[in-house]
Amino acid sequence: MTPTIQTFTRALLTPDLCFSHLTDARAVPGPEGLPLLMRTTRFAEAQIDWQGHRWLVSMPLSSSAIHSVERTASRIGRLNSEWLSPYRILPGEMRWTGPTGEELRCDLVLEYLPEGISFEEALRRESTDRLLTALDTLQQALRTLEFAHNNLRPRNLRWVGDRFIPLRYHDARFGHPENDEPSFEDLRAEVLRRSDPMQVSDVEMHYNPLRRLTGHLWTGQLSEGLVCVEDKSGYGFVDAENRVVIPATLRWAGDFHEGRAKAETDTGMGLIDRQGQWIIPPIYEIIDYDPVESNVFVRKEGLWAEFDYLGRRQSELGERSARP
Repeated sequence: MTPTIQTFTRALLTPDLCFSHLTDARAVPGPEGLPLLMRTTRFAEAQIDWQGHRWLVSMPLSSSAIHSVERTASRIGRLNSEWLSPYRILPGEMRWTGPTGEELRCDLVLEYLPEGISFEEALRRESTDRLLTALDTLQQALRTLEFAHNNLRPRNLRWVGDRFIPLRYHDARFGHPENDEPSFEDLRAEVLRRSDPMQVSDVEMHYNPLRRLTGHLWTGQLSEGLVCVEDKSGYGFVDAENRVVIPATLRWAGDFHEGRAKAETDTGMGLIDRQGQWIIPPIYEIIDYDPVESNVFVRKEGLWAEFDYLGRRQSELGERSARP
């Protein structure tokens, strides 16, 4: 049984009762005083203070999430590289009570959050040349390690001293570091965009990540490594190298946010994942997906129902009042 976001929140509020090793951890609170949670594609994450340091602790949102990162976590531990933050699995770390009173447990992922500042703060404080050099250096270091992050974007980079350290290795793999090349181009473009346009306009064109996306009737913006495109056959998605990821067979599609995108076929609207699989089937009139709250409201024949991020129905079709 996979724990819920509510289960994770309760554990963070009572670590001495719910954790095996993190018993004295203190969750970083949000504006309302509750643990500040963030959701990625397969994990829910919170920041904690533990043993005098700041950490990211992640709870799996599906039974397969931990298995997908086991090999990466093991190899990172053996490398002990200065370019990768310590990242490990805590087996059976969180416990909670099931619906029939039985004790249940799940593994958590713990990652050290190095002291530093965010990518956005670094853009405000550091020079363009220094940031571009740091990105070049990081790219070369990851190539040497044969490490592909597979989700490099501003929120997954931290400026530490005079370099960038990548965070959140849930999608990472060893091998094929060239997978990160489009993301590095996006990051360089963002650095250049935020600097003086009179000085960098020519260079900025060089780093335009969409310059190769030809042969389409229309192209959208790069979002989470994918671009929505319209072809004669319909809407679909390509990567930054113009390679087809989701064939253009959809009637319409929106951008990806936290691994989900709204899409429409002749039968109705639904929600797809990054592989083009239907999380919520395309049988509804409206799909209202909130990536922040990780919930989805659907309308059919004028009535609304709620689904969670994994496509599990949370309520039956009812009046609009069912929607907050």
